[in-house]
Amino acid sequence: MLQEIVKELKMPAAERKSVPQSEVSKWMKSEDADTLGATYVFLSKAEHVDRVTPPLSFDPVFDFMLRYYEFCLKTNPQSKWANSAYSAGGDLVGWFVWMWDEGRDKKYFETIKSHLEQLYLSGSPELKKCIEHAIIEHLFERKPIRKFFSDWSNNPQLQPAYEEGMAWVKGGGTSPLTERRR
Repeated sequence: MLQEIVKELKMPAAERKSVPQSEVSKWMKSEDADTLGATYVFLSKAEHVDRVTPPLSFDPVFDFMLRYYEFCLKTNPQSKWANSAYSAGGDLVGWFVWMWDEGRDKKYFETIKSHLEQLYLSGSPELKKCIEHAIIEHLFERKPIRKFFSDWSNNPQLQPAYEEGMAWVKGGGTSPLTERRR
């Protein structure tokens, strides 16, 4: 499966043809780190997503992205194609902000937040630090997003993550991760 995806990714633009949705759906169900990573690259680029026929709807792609980010955060794969935990965290921030700026339905943000909560509550100290530094700090650069996570300040188990995010912002922390996309 990985070779199929890589072939599609490397195909010159002039030779690209449509890719059946059923094939992409199979890729999205993989458990292999490299296959997941290559699928993520495919789904992250409009020039490839636009080739899928019939087109993929938003929800299955959302579900895949969330599963992919969770996989990377939990396993920190040492893979040629999949993100490390910290780079996945940074990409998750960009994805979250992009959807926020697009005005996506609040249910998507609630789902991401709920998954981050569960990962944080059940995670190792290393995973907790990764969520704090790679995700929460940068999401908190946006005041409305910070407000969206304000309930974490009242939960003793989530409060350390909230405080790390606030310390980053109060210390002047900024990054290109939360800039508006054009």
